Amino acid sequence: MLKKILFILPCLLLFSLGFWQLSRLSWKKNIVKNMNLPTAQISFNNSLEDFNYRHIAIDGILSNIELYVFAGQRGYYVLSPMLLADGHYMLVNKGIVSKKRTEEVKITKVTANGILYCDGNKNWFIKNDIDANTWFTLSAEEISNELGIELNKCILWQEGFDTIKPMKHLEYAITWFALSLIWLVMYVKMLFKNRSAEN
Repeated sequence: MLKKILFILPCLLLFSLGFWQLSRLSWKKNIVKNMNLPTAQISFNNSLEDFNYRHIAIDGILSNIELYVFAGQRGYYVLSPMLLADGHYMLVNKGIVSKKRTEEVKITKVTANGILYCDGNKNWFIKNDIDANTWFTLSAEEISNELGIELNKCILWQEGFDTIKPMKHLEYAITWFALSLIWLVMYVKMLFKNRSAEN
């Protein structure tokens, strides 16, 4: 009985991982579908969360505050809070720089264009270096507390979402299903072998 459990559990686990990857595939396809929709012009009456992963254009006043989010060897993403018509702020990613800027930027009225991202990004194991203005994760609550403003959880990214590849999940799902099948075949062969030995 123990041998059966030891063979059946890994098989079920591998099969479950395959279905999980199919679920991720469906999720990624929906993201790509939203990203391919026409650009939506957002007004203060719209709920930003309804436009997650959509190309949008939104009017606002871009502040002179710049937050530097670590982007690996490429340097830093530069994000600034933008005041919206409803009185709330939203972070806007203005691109990547190799090192932090020292000159102060101007407050400007803009129409920002990009892809809206409302899923949040918080890693409990990485601590932001607020004093050095170096951020490793984006927490709207933490940034709001630091800046003393009310931030929307959505972030407008002007670049960085063009690398989503749903087909990778299909490849992973096929791999997990194949491993599950191989494990099942091994189990069946073992059963036949044991029965032959008994006879």
